[in-house]
Amino acid sequence: MIESLREEYIQEYYHLGYKLNTNFSYLFKYEDIIDKPYNYLYGYIKDNKLIGFIHIILEVDEADIVNIIVDDHYQRLGIGKKLIEEAIKRHHLKALNIEVRQSNEAVKFYLKMGFKMIKTIPNY
Repeated sequence: MIESLREEYIQEYYHLGYKLNTNFSYLFKYEDIIDKPYNYLYGYIKDNKLIGFIHIILEVDEADIVNIIVDDHYQRLGIGKKLIEEAIKRHHLKALNIEVRQSNEAVKFYLKMGFKMIKTIPNY
């Protein structure tokens, strides 16, 4: 089930986020994100456990994905896709953007989801 991320999942949020960046808890404090306008955090919850989340920043009918992650044990089960689809549906998005290193294995996932490579930034 996908829902707005609640405070009861904060420790799991930081645990998953640490896999994205070892400074995650400093860079993406839950309290700061939920208090910022146009920032949305959605979590995929299964058996009262946070399996994955997406953080977007909304701008009219577009949004930027700030972070998205699914627990290693639940990858390749369509959860990342569901998180993206839910963000698009809830906010009636016409475009969803993400910046990612070309060396990141997730690039294949985004291309499969229909994302288009717009620009390459050298040394990103």
